[in-house]
Amino acid sequence: MSEKVRKRYEEIAETLMQKIQDGEFQPGDRIPSERYLAKEYNVSRSVIREALRSMEQIGCVEPRIGGGTFVKFPEISAVVDPLAIIFSQDEQFAFEITETRLILETEIVKLAAKRRTEEQIRQMRSTLYQMQREILKGGKGIEEDAKFHNQLAEAAGNRALQLLVATCAEVLNRSMEVTQRMEGVPQKALIDHERVLDAVEQKDGKAAERCMRIHLLRADSNLKKAREAAQPASPT
Repeated sequence: MSEKVRKRYEEIAETLMQKIQDGEFQPGDRIPSERYLAKEYNVSRSVIREALRSMEQIGCVEPRIGGGTFVKFPEISAVVDPLAIIFSQDEQFAFEITETRLILETEIVKLAAKRRTEEQIRQMRSTLYQMQREILKGGKGIEEDAKFHNQLAEAAGNRALQLLVATCAEVLNRSMEVTQRMEGVPQKALIDHERVLDAVEQKDGKAAERCMRIHLLRADSNLKKAREAAQPASPT
């Protein structure tokens, strides 16, 4: 491939990625066809194909058989996996994540209390019902727990906060398998969630904040207890 052709497809890729960053193309949107782009940028379709391929390689777009090329939704695993490695190797990092959640989610529930819709309340009620059923069957309700927190962030109406909460929750879920085995923990978490949701449904931001703070402080305490129990006893 000549240097001129290489430079041209890189320029086009940069232009298209800028349009994604500017919001002209949203996640899930279809990128215009190769034929349309070739005409717009006055290049061959092979140049457009190279531009789209380079964008695919860095995770900006994805081709769909018979459907064209689409802007990809951000994948949380790209953020979570490196954090999970740190989490597994640095005990203090786990407590810093819970501290971060305490800051974020106490503010999120206040926004959710203001902005939630009746449909969102119904969805969160359904999630807690599913969590209850899972716990009654002897499960831990971990997936439903994370889903509920994500739904609260969605109800807050702020996509950046939603991504941050989802990231923290995904990382912490690696430790919840341990804390949720502690007697009574899943049941208490469910009760905490119900109290938070009741306050959000009543549009009582202060009560929602207070209930969320109690819930997250309890989670932090459980994590510390689990870590202490896992430590080998010191020789006497």
